[in-house]
Amino acid sequence: MSKDASNIRVLFLGPQNLRNGSAADFPQQSKAVAEMGAEFVVYDGDSDGELIEALKDADVAIAAGHGVDPSLFVHMGNNGRCKGLVSFGHGYDGMNLGAAVENGVILANTASFGTEEVSNQTMMHFLVCSRKFVLHDKLVKGGTWTRNHLAPMGHISGETFGIIGLGDIGRTVARKALAFGMKVIAYDPFVSSWDAKEYGVEIVGSPQEIAKRSDYVSSHTYLTPATHHMVGKEFFELMKPTAYLINCSRGPVVDEKALIEALQNKQIAGAGLDVFEQEPIDPNNPLLKMDNVSVTNHYASYSEVAWNRANTQLGEEAMRVALGYWPMSLINPDVRSTVEPRDWAVSWEVMLAEQGK
Repeated sequence: MSKDASNIRVLFLGPQNLRNGSAADFPQQSKAVAEMGAEFVVYDGDSDGELIEALKDADVAIAAGHGVDPSLFVHMGNNGRCKGLVSFGHGYDGMNLGAAVENGVILANTASFGTEEVSNQTMMHFLVCSRKFVLHDKLVKGGTWTRNHLAPMGHISGETFGIIGLGDIGRTVARKALAFGMKVIAYDPFVSSWDAKEYGVEIVGSPQEIAKRSDYVSSHTYLTPATHHMVGKEFFELMKPTAYLINCSRGPVVDEKALIEALQNKQIAGAGLDVFEQEPIDPNNPLLKMDNVSVTNHYASYSEVAWNRANTQLGEEAMRVALGYWPMSLINPDVRSTVEPRDWAVSWEVMLAEQGK
């Protein structure tokens, strides 16, 4: 059913150094807003008081580089005109989901924009670890040509790849691991075994089983109180001494101190890490000195294509919220119990057709 978007205002909360702009300065973020004929307003204030006033005149807000204090939720949702907040990225560990639900604030992000990129980064670390690339790259560049440090080295085909979290990224990693001829197992309490079967994945009942059976363990879960340090001392004690840990999710999912001890005690063979508990990482962190650890600086989700898609998704999700639809990437589903019923999320192409655009 077509709805009038001409009176809709989308408030864009950009980085501090990108204030005082217009929709023309943010062509990707404002694209969907323009397609619907709504107004894209760039916030130019500096205080919470100014933001509260701006939220009173907006139907939805986009946060792209601008922190939003959860205390502001009392001025949104069921308490004001602004019904939701769409934020850039995959993670939402900085959000207070409880406060948003209590106030009826719909929260969304741009999950899936970097699915291919993060899964590729995961497979890169997996291959780097499996082929001991860090050590041999260092040796050759240092003038040492030797075959004395080859064994043990995994065969890959026929080995077991264990995934924690079978969401968009986890499923894509599974597809790529299967292409290497691996057996893929996964732990995700929210995915049924019959659904996982469609992806060629065996669901297991606990993280501990992932630890025991896997030759490579890869984390693809959000950071929540339940997943904080999910991979810790007990987990490493269960892993094979020939197994590797890959983490391209969130640093605190892994107990870094326990990981360092496991590596130093040779409880596991190595690790591939894109994320850390402290970022930027301390230059003196022992992980940076280990020849069996590959590291990157939390850029797994990046490519120009992915970044462009994420910025476009911001506007699309904002318009879904503003027009009375649920967003595609709702990160606080419990809010369904505290707000009025909405239309189910549909693809952008279908939405344009429904709105007569």
